[in-house]
Amino acid sequence: MSAPQHHPATLALQSLFTLANETEWEIARGMGLTLTDFRALSALGRSGPVTAGKLAEELGATPATTTATISRLESRGFVARHRSTDDRRQVQVSATPAASRGIMTLMRPLLDAANEHIKGLPAADQAAVADFLGVAQHLMRDHLHTLSEKDAR
Repeated sequence: MSAPQHHPATLALQSLFTLANETEWEIARGMGLTLTDFRALSALGRSGPVTAGKLAEELGATPATTTATISRLESRGFVARHRSTDDRRQVQVSATPAASRGIMTLMRPLLDAANEHIKGLPAADQAAVADFLGVAQHLMRDHLHTLSEKDAR
C-alpha cells in the first residue's frame, strides 16, 4: 500500500517547518547565543515578564538549567531581573530592548520581504494567505498539545 499523496501546499508547509528551525539556529548563532538561550529569549519575548519557574515550564527545562540560561542572557544584556514590590522574594525575568533589537535586526529583512510580497497580492489572495496561516497555526498548536500529552504519560 502506498503512502498518501500530500498536496503541494502541505509539502511546502513541511519544508517551511524545517526552514524555520534552521532560521532559528542561525539567528541564535548571529546573536552569539546557544539555541537553548535563544529559545528562552524568544519565550520571554512572547510571554513578557515571568518567574524563572514559569520560564522553566515553558521551556520544558529544569529550574537549574533555566537559572543558568537566565544568568548567561543577563550577562549579555538580553534579560533583566525585576524584584516584585509586593513580595521581594519573587523575581521576574524579562527580555530587554537590546534583545528585541538584536532579534529584529536579523529578522527584519525576511519580515519586510514577506510583507511586501503579501501586500502585492490581490485582496482576496491576501485574505486566503492570512486564513491559511491562521488555520496552520491552530493545527500546529493542537498537534503540539497532542504530542506533549503523549510525553506526559
